[in-house]
Amino acid sequence: MEKQRAAVRSAVRLGVVALVAGALVAGALVPLAGAAPAEAEPGCVDETAPGILQDGCDDSTPPDTTLTASTTPNAAGLVDVSTMTFAVQAQVSDADPGPFGLECTLAGGPQAHDWRACTSPVTYADLPDAAAGTYVFQARAVDLGDAARNPDVNPLLPPAVADTPDHDPTPATVRWGQDTRAPFVFVTSTSYDEITPTQPVVTGAGVPIRLNSSEAGSTIECTDNGRPVACSAGRWELEDPRAGRHRFAARAVDAAGNASAWSEPVEFFVPRNLTRQRGWKKVRDAGWFRGDALTSSRRGARLVLPRAKVGELRLIAPSGPGFGKVRVRVGRRAWHVVDLSGPKAAMRQVVVIDRYSGVRSGRIVIETLGRKRVVIDAVVARPNRFPAAIRTDGPAPAP
Repeated sequence: MEKQRAAVRSAVRLGVVALVAGALVAGALVPLAGAAPAEAEPGCVDETAPGILQDGCDDSTPPDTTLTASTTPNAAGLVDVSTMTFAVQAQVSDADPGPFGLECTLAGGPQAHDWRACTSPVTYADLPDAAAGTYVFQARAVDLGDAARNPDVNPLLPPAVADTPDHDPTPATVRWGQDTRAPFVFVTSTSYDEITPTQPVVTGAGVPIRLNSSEAGSTIECTDNGRPVACSAGRWELEDPRAGRHRFAARAVDAAGNASAWSEPVEFFVPRNLTRQRGWKKVRDAGWFRGDALTSSRRGARLVLPRAKVGELRLIAPSGPGFGKVRVRVGRRAWHVVDLSGPKAAMRQVVVIDRYSGVRSGRIVIETLGRKRVVIDAVVARPNRFPAAIRTDGPAPAP
């Protein structure tokens, strides 16, 4: 473009020189002695030359450019959409009347192009996914009124007025990458219960769960009974879960913000730890559930738990030679005798009422029989009818 302008300017100079020479020979033109060439002037908004032998001024203040993207790239430089639209506008800081135009360029992808005239809004649809920084859109405002003019027109004088660019020298720019595919999440529970494999009873301090995503770098979001819990990819533990039934779900969110569907819930049950009551003594040991248990050598010592609907009842208790017996009942139903004597075992799960024996309601009473020592660590009391697992669609609303 500049070479073409220079060629045109040279041709004009030669033509004008020829005209001037002819006029001088004919005596019809008086030379302009001492005519001072114009220079770039602050406040110049129009480069039109006053006359054929007088330079114009240079408008050295090009327009600025504003640019707004339909989707702003996140901190990772990614968007989760395949169509990007840009609103572009020329902005002037002086009284330049214009007219003004726009030029745009796109780097990256099959729709890439060099600088060309464009109108706002500018849209690129169906872009393929690409890494962050792959796409670069730039836009610049152009002073169309001055772009086709050169203020240095006097053919009799050396070039005196520099024609500065008439477009924004600092184009507005948006860089981004694109990821429109949601990841998959993988949730694996390592807890096992031979009696109820799909709803295992967990007696450890935490519940080990393995969490992974199909996309490296994804974050994991988790819920426990619909409440958000902080979690992380890899081998992870839900620490110190409260007593009762739990439904755990997770989803993966990739760097672009695409979220997977919530996983099918992983179910497990945490026993109820016991508090000391009359006739019972608390003993502490790292091997007990939650670090403690209750022991008694007194005949008729009772533990009474709050009213509950019970379809399955287990005692978590050690056994060993010389240990005694207890009896257990729910509400006013029949007593069930549990013999804790026998081979030494640190933490047995003794099924008192299996999950196929129907549901009963009432307080749970545990009573010692005789004066032999017994130790009760925890109690599992839950209905035998488990509601169907419902896919979690996110954290439950705040109460």
